[in-house]
Amino acid sequence: MFNNITKSLLGFGLSVAVFGTAQAYPVGAQLDIIGDSPFDTNVPGFTLSNLSSSTLDIIGFNLTIGNTAFNFDDAGSNYPTSLNYSVIHNNTGSGGRADNISLSFVGFNPGELYGFYADVDVDSSNTTRNFQTVLFNNGTTPNSVFSVTFSNGGVLSMTLPENPLPIGTADNVNNTYRFTLTGNVPVPGTLLLLAAGMIGFRTRLLTTSA
Repeated sequence: MFNNITKSLLGFGLSVAVFGTAQAYPVGAQLDIIGDSPFDTNVPGFTLSNLSSSTLDIIGFNLTIGNTAFNFDDAGSNYPTSLNYSVIHNNTGSGGRADNISLSFVGFNPGELYGFYADVDVDSSNTTRNFQTVLFNNGTTPNSVFSVTFSNGGVLSMTLPENPLPIGTADNVNNTYRFTLTGNVPVPGTLLLLAAGMIGFRTRLLTTSA
Protein backbone atom coordinates (compact mmCIF):
# COMPACT_ATOMS: atom_id res chain seq x y z
CA MET A 1 0.00 0.00 0.00
CA PHE A 2 1.15 3.57 -0.70
CA ASN A 3 1.74 5.77 2.32
CA ASN A 4 0.22 9.26 2.47
CA ILE A 5 3.36 11.03 1.21
CA THR A 6 3.59 8.74 -1.80
CA LYS A 7 -0.09 9.30 -2.58
CA SER A 8 0.39 13.05 -2.39
CA LEU A 9 3.41 12.91 -4.70
CA LEU A 10 1.50 10.80 -7.20
CA GLY A 11 -1.43 13.20 -7.11
CA PHE A 12 0.84 16.18 -7.62
CA GLY A 13 2.60 14.49 -10.54
CA LEU A 14 -0.74 13.72 -12.17
CA SER A 15 -1.81 17.35 -11.77
CA VAL A 16 1.39 18.54 -13.47
CA ALA A 17 0.92 16.05 -16.31
CA VAL A 18 -2.65 17.20 -16.93
CA PHE A 19 -1.56 20.84 -16.74
CA GLY A 20 1.18 20.25 -19.32
CA THR A 21 -0.91 18.35 -21.85
CA ALA A 22 -4.53 19.47 -21.72
CA GLN A 23 -4.80 22.99 -20.34
CA ALA A 24 -4.09 25.00 -23.47
CA TYR A 25 -5.92 26.63 -26.37
CA PRO A 26 -4.73 25.91 -29.94
CA VAL A 27 -4.27 29.26 -31.69
CA GLY A 28 -2.88 30.54 -34.95
CA ALA A 29 -2.46 33.65 -37.06
CA GLN A 30 -1.28 34.39 -40.58
CA LEU A 31 0.26 37.54 -42.00
CA ASP A 32 0.33 38.07 -45.77
CA ILE A 33 2.51 40.90 -47.10
CA ILE A 34 1.53 41.85 -50.63
CA GLY A 35 3.49 43.82 -53.21
CA ASP A 36 0.77 44.11 -55.85
CA SER A 37 -1.65 46.65 -57.37
CA PRO A 38 -3.18 48.81 -55.89
CA PHE A 39 -0.18 48.47 -53.59
CA ASP A 40 3.46 48.48 -54.60
CA THR A 41 6.75 47.54 -53.00
CA ASN A 42 6.97 50.95 -51.30
CA VAL A 43 3.46 50.74 -49.78
CA PRO A 44 2.84 47.02 -49.27
CA GLY A 45 -0.53 45.58 -48.35
CA PHE A 46 -0.99 43.42 -45.26
CA THR A 47 -3.65 40.85 -44.41
CA LEU A 48 -3.86 39.48 -40.86
CA SER A 49 -5.97 36.33 -40.36
CA ASN A 50 -7.12 34.65 -37.15
CA LEU A 51 -6.48 30.94 -37.74
CA SER A 52 -7.30 29.76 -34.21
CA SER A 53 -9.14 26.47 -33.93
CA SER A 54 -10.21 27.56 -30.43
CA THR A 55 -12.61 30.40 -29.61
CA LEU A 56 -9.94 32.98 -28.79
CA ASP A 57 -10.11 36.38 -30.46
CA ILE A 58 -7.07 38.35 -31.57
CA ILE A 59 -6.83 41.48 -29.42
CA GLY A 60 -3.41 42.82 -30.46
CA PHE A 61 -0.96 42.91 -33.37
CA ASN A 62 2.54 44.36 -33.59
CA LEU A 63 5.04 44.53 -36.46
CA THR A 64 8.47 46.11 -36.07
CA ILE A 65 10.17 47.87 -38.99
CA GLY A 66 13.19 45.57 -38.97
CA ASN A 67 15.85 47.91 -40.38
CA THR A 68 15.52 50.93 -38.05
CA ALA A 69 17.09 53.27 -40.63
CA PHE A 70 13.51 53.19 -41.99
CA ASN A 71 10.04 53.77 -40.56
CA PHE A 72 6.32 53.36 -41.24
CA ASP A 73 4.91 56.69 -42.42
CA ASP A 74 1.28 57.12 -41.36
CA ALA A 75 0.74 59.86 -43.94
CA GLY A 76 0.89 57.17 -46.63
CA SER A 77 -0.68 54.34 -44.62
CA ASN A 78 -4.27 53.23 -44.09
CA TYR A 79 -5.70 51.26 -41.13
CA PRO A 80 -9.41 51.03 -41.97
CA THR A 81 -12.23 50.31 -39.53
CA SER A 82 -13.61 46.81 -39.97
CA LEU A 83 -17.31 46.08 -40.39
CA ASN A 84 -17.09 43.12 -38.01
CA TYR A 85 -14.92 44.43 -35.16
CA SER A 86 -13.31 47.59 -33.88
CA VAL A 87 -9.70 48.50 -34.71
CA ILE A 88 -7.45 50.97 -32.89
CA HIS A 89 -4.12 52.07 -34.35
CA ASN A 90 -1.67 52.80 -31.53
CA ASN A 91 0.90 55.15 -33.08
CA THR A 92 4.09 54.98 -31.02
CA GLY A 93 6.15 57.33 -33.18
CA SER A 94 6.45 61.09 -33.58
CA GLY A 95 5.39 63.22 -36.53
CA GLY A 96 3.26 60.40 -37.89
CA ARG A 97 6.28 58.08 -38.21
CA ALA A 98 6.95 54.96 -36.17
CA ASP A 99 9.29 51.97 -36.05
CA ASN A 100 6.40 49.61 -35.40
CA ILE A 101 2.74 49.10 -36.29
CA SER A 102 0.63 48.43 -33.19
CA LEU A 103 -3.06 47.57 -33.55
CA SER A 104 -5.72 46.69 -30.96
CA PHE A 105 -8.91 44.78 -31.78
CA VAL A 106 -12.24 44.03 -30.16
CA GLY A 107 -14.21 41.12 -31.65
CA PHE A 108 -11.56 39.78 -34.08
CA ASN A 109 -12.93 36.22 -34.11
CA PRO A 110 -11.40 33.01 -35.49
CA GLY A 111 -11.88 32.80 -39.25
CA GLU A 112 -11.88 36.58 -39.74
CA LEU A 113 -9.22 38.71 -41.40
CA TYR A 114 -8.13 42.34 -41.43
CA GLY A 115 -6.45 44.19 -44.31
CA PHE A 116 -4.39 47.39 -44.24
CA TYR A 117 -1.41 48.95 -45.99
CA ALA A 118 1.62 50.85 -44.73
CA ASP A 119 4.13 53.21 -46.33
CA VAL A 120 7.80 52.26 -45.82
CA ASP A 121 10.21 55.23 -45.87
CA VAL A 122 13.73 56.17 -44.92
CA ASP A 123 13.69 57.88 -41.51
CA SER A 124 12.11 61.36 -41.64
CA SER A 125 11.95 61.44 -45.42
CA ASN A 126 9.48 60.42 -48.13
CA THR A 127 11.18 57.91 -50.40
CA THR A 128 10.41 54.97 -52.62
CA ARG A 129 11.82 51.81 -51.08
CA ASN A 130 11.29 48.11 -51.64
CA PHE A 131 9.77 46.69 -48.43
CA GLN A 132 11.55 43.37 -49.07
CA THR A 133 14.91 44.92 -48.10
CA VAL A 134 13.49 46.65 -45.01
CA LEU A 135 11.22 44.08 -43.35
CA PHE A 136 13.45 41.13 -44.29
CA ASN A 137 16.41 40.33 -46.57
CA ASN A 138 18.41 42.68 -44.35
CA GLY A 139 21.65 40.73 -44.14
CA THR A 140 23.19 41.54 -40.75
CA THR A 141 20.47 44.08 -39.88
CA PRO A 142 17.58 42.62 -37.82
CA ASN A 143 14.43 41.58 -39.67
CA SER A 144 10.90 42.54 -38.66
CA VAL A 145 9.23 40.78 -35.73
CA PHE A 146 5.51 40.04 -36.00
CA SER A 147 3.49 39.19 -32.89
CA VAL A 148 -0.16 38.53 -32.10
CA THR A 149 -1.89 38.69 -28.71
CA PHE A 150 -4.99 36.59 -28.01
CA SER A 151 -7.91 37.33 -25.71
CA ASN A 152 -6.57 35.20 -22.85
CA GLY A 153 -3.30 37.16 -22.86
CA GLY A 154 -1.31 34.53 -24.76
CA VAL A 155 1.20 35.79 -27.33
CA LEU A 156 2.73 34.18 -30.43
CA SER A 157 5.59 35.86 -32.30
CA MET A 158 8.21 35.25 -34.96
CA THR A 159 11.10 37.05 -36.61
CA LEU A 160 10.55 37.20 -40.37
CA PRO A 161 13.05 34.87 -42.04
CA GLU A 162 15.81 35.93 -44.38
CA ASN A 163 14.99 35.28 -48.07
CA PRO A 164 11.44 33.93 -47.64
CA LEU A 165 9.92 32.32 -50.69
CA PRO A 166 6.98 34.27 -52.17
CA ILE A 167 3.72 32.64 -53.13
CA GLY A 168 2.03 33.57 -56.41
CA THR A 169 3.97 35.10 -59.27
CA ALA A 170 7.75 35.11 -59.26
CA ASP A 171 8.57 38.67 -60.36
CA ASN A 172 9.81 41.34 -57.94
CA VAL A 173 6.56 43.32 -57.71
CA ASN A 174 3.56 41.00 -57.73
CA ASN A 175 4.66 38.87 -54.80
CA THR A 176 2.81 37.76 -51.69
CA TYR A 177 4.82 36.61 -48.69
CA ARG A 178 3.00 34.44 -46.14
CA PHE A 179 4.04 34.02 -42.52
CA THR A 180 2.11 31.65 -40.25
CA LEU A 181 2.10 31.35 -36.46
CA THR A 182 0.68 28.30 -34.69
CA GLY A 183 0.91 27.17 -31.10
CA ASN A 184 -0.87 26.75 -27.81
CA VAL A 185 -1.57 29.36 -25.15
CA PRO A 186 -2.61 28.56 -21.54
CA VAL A 187 -6.24 28.32 -20.56
CA PRO A 188 -7.08 31.19 -18.15
CA GLY A 189 -6.95 29.98 -14.57
CA THR A 190 -4.71 27.01 -15.31
CA LEU A 191 -1.77 28.55 -13.49
CA LEU A 192 -3.98 29.24 -10.48
CA LEU A 193 -5.18 25.64 -10.57
CA LEU A 194 -1.60 24.37 -10.56
CA ALA A 195 -0.71 26.74 -7.71
CA ALA A 196 -3.67 25.49 -5.70
CA GLY A 197 -2.54 21.93 -6.28
CA MET A 198 0.94 22.75 -5.06
CA ILE A 199 -0.45 24.42 -1.92
CA GLY A 200 -2.66 21.42 -1.26
CA PHE A 201 0.28 19.08 -1.76
CA ARG A 202 2.45 21.08 0.66
CA THR A 203 -0.35 21.16 3.26
CA ARG A 204 -0.87 17.40 2.95
CA LEU A 205 2.86 16.78 3.23
CA LEU A 206 3.18 18.92 6.38
CA THR A 207 0.13 17.25 7.94
CA THR A 208 1.47 13.80 7.20
CA SER A 209 4.88 14.63 8.60
CA ALA A 210 3.50 16.07 11.86
